[in-house]
Amino acid sequence: MEIYKILVIILLLIAAVDLVVGVSNDAVNFLNSAIGSKVAPFRVILIIASLGVLIGSLFSSGMMEVARNGIFNPDFFTFDLVMIIFMSVMLTDVILLDVYNTLGLPTSTTVSLVFELLGAAFVTGVVYSVDKFGGFPNLNNIINFSSAITIIGGIFLSVIISFIVGSIIQHVSRLIFTFNIKKTIKQFGAIFSGFAITTITYFLLIKGIKGSVLITDEQTAWIMGNTIPILFASLVFWSILIQIFMWWIDVNPLKMVVLLGTFSLAMAFASNDLVNFIGVPVAGLASFQHWISSGESAELYKMSILNSKLPTDFWILLIAGVVMIVTLWTNSKSRKVTETEVSLGRQDEGDEKFRPNYLSRLLVGLAMFLGRIIDTLVPKSLSEKFAKRFEKIHSKKDKEDGDASFDLIRASVNLIVASVLIAFGTANKLPLSTTFVTFMVAMGTSFADQAWGRESAVYRVAGVINIIGSWLLTALVAFTASGIMALILYLSGIPGFFVLFALAAFLLIRSHLVFGRKTKEEAVANKFLNSDILDIHQAIEESKSSTVKNLKTVRNLTVHNLQALGSEKKNALVKANEEIGILREQNEKLHGKIVKHIRKLEKGRLTAGRLYLLVFDLMQDLYQSVTLISEVCTNHVINHHPLPKKEYMSALSGIERAFGDYVDEVMEQVAMLDFKNLQHTTDIRIKLLVSIHDHLDKQIIDIQSGELGSRMGLLQTRLLLEVRDMVNAVHEIQTLYHDLSKPEPKGSLVKEISKG
Repeated sequence: MEIYKILVIILLLIAAVDLVVGVSNDAVNFLNSAIGSKVAPFRVILIIASLGVLIGSLFSSGMMEVARNGIFNPDFFTFDLVMIIFMSVMLTDVILLDVYNTLGLPTSTTVSLVFELLGAAFVTGVVYSVDKFGGFPNLNNIINFSSAITIIGGIFLSVIISFIVGSIIQHVSRLIFTFNIKKTIKQFGAIFSGFAITTITYFLLIKGIKGSVLITDEQTAWIMGNTIPILFASLVFWSILIQIFMWWIDVNPLKMVVLLGTFSLAMAFASNDLVNFIGVPVAGLASFQHWISSGESAELYKMSILNSKLPTDFWILLIAGVVMIVTLWTNSKSRKVTETEVSLGRQDEGDEKFRPNYLSRLLVGLAMFLGRIIDTLVPKSLSEKFAKRFEKIHSKKDKEDGDASFDLIRASVNLIVASVLIAFGTANKLPLSTTFVTFMVAMGTSFADQAWGRESAVYRVAGVINIIGSWLLTALVAFTASGIMALILYLSGIPGFFVLFALAAFLLIRSHLVFGRKTKEEAVANKFLNSDILDIHQAIEESKSSTVKNLKTVRNLTVHNLQALGSEKKNALVKANEEIGILREQNEKLHGKIVKHIRKLEKGRLTAGRLYLLVFDLMQDLYQSVTLISEVCTNHVINHHPLPKKEYMSALSGIERAFGDYVDEVMEQVAMLDFKNLQHTTDIRIKLLVSIHDHLDKQIIDIQSGELGSRMGLLQTRLLLEVRDMVNAVHEIQTLYHDLSKPEPKGSLVKEISKG
């Protein structure tokens, strides 16, 4: 008995961890619209979401049946087998969700739970039957197929329904409001907001009220019996009140809708998804309590009690709600997942997180083809009228609010539609995936809002395809991993519980440390171009600090690659390649960031924009050269080719040292904008280039005489040529900053400064 008491405690501890990793992934579901539209300061958004989570957690008692008997048949299993199933599910869940959080991908905690229960129950039931009875069991005795199919069907059907409903509602809303919200909000804002609040009231307070520990059966019956009067009164009351506020204090009612929608969706999330995190541990606790009172052995006590209605204690729901709220405020991984979803739905172009693929190109091409066909069928006058309703309005205020990924109309539709669908599923005891619903609603509204223009469509569609694919992979991985866990626990017994628990703890701690390090690196990388440029001097200061940092990276990578070639250190070359990969990714993001930053500059301020573009272009030349050096060195070493002759390696070592010294001096001059030692640096550069050219001539002579083969000749000449190109690029960077530092600058770029 004592050992099972310990296992139940471990199960509850894992539940707390699962709440943290689960909320970190699911927070995107109710935060993305408010964050993407910049409706309020982040702290205000979190406060409102926290209230929704706390109240919603107290409405989730009825959903706990899914974990107890919605997937497997408890009658078939004894207490010891149920503990294997529950422990397998929880260990798999925390590891799987943490992986998705680290990658910044939204996944479904509901799908994870369902398929983990399926995998663990299936494997445990089959192994137990073969072990004890010597034959394959009747699967209908193990799995509750009718319930499982209903749940799984509802989850995946919600993907299609959410996208379609979101698209239709957003299209109609945009036709009504257009993008000139400042004008149309005065005409339709009150009735739209009143309808939105009434809809939220209906689905969250009336449809979602069943199963709450806060409402008595008599109160529920009265509310259900007076549904129509409550809705009518709500619509009239809110519409009139909002209109009065609009006249009185010129308030934007859409902000109220988005904040209330954030509250409602957080509440719907907690009431629907809390089962995914604590449903299994709560079922384990209830199983343990009834087994203790039975007096039977764990191997004989059948778990039929799980088929009964077992209300979850108020204190458990309250503690779970508090843990989720703390996670919202403290966990940085939730921010990463939110960034992914917001970036796929933003109205303007910018950094794209996903690369286009064949399927995304095919779908975009097909959509364009169908669009052309529709254009021929729709009367031109009607088509032009609709097109005007979707024309973007650009104003000074839009520029000031440029950080918002989409406007309040789309944010409102996202929240209202998602809240309705999730609350409807909760009321009907269908654990719809909040991730599937909110993500596909957001994608449907962005599609209807024409956010996927030709510049970004293939990237956005590729992102949606990748995420949906990861959802399908979630189901497969969850089923398989949970089944393997169950098999290990069945064969190893009690020691296996502790070994797997220790392994899960190690993986989570390691993931947290790695994520923390990457977050710091990204913060440093993203610091560039994050502020508004006030004048050319500020632009120079920001640009030179980034330039020095990048020059140092390029210098180090070049030196490491050349040294690793001489010592044939494969691991050092592999590490250098990884760093170059990170550099390349940052470089791609920086390009889009520069264009976006230049767009935000005031008209006529050309100098700062040109400075960023020129430095970026020169740094890209350096990245390309260091990439080629790394590639040729790596290929030469991993393929076990012989090293160049001692004479060449000695010369290359001297060139490498001279290159390092040259870049060091340039970095110092750029950092201080002090070029007193310019002549000394020029002498180093000329001497270095002369040395490179002399050794290039030597390679040509050796190739012509047949002393140097094709492969070795390619390696030796490529290294010299790329170092030469890098020296020239560094010199151009030095010249650029030298011209900017002159009291009376000359040259086309500097003339631009004097004009500014």
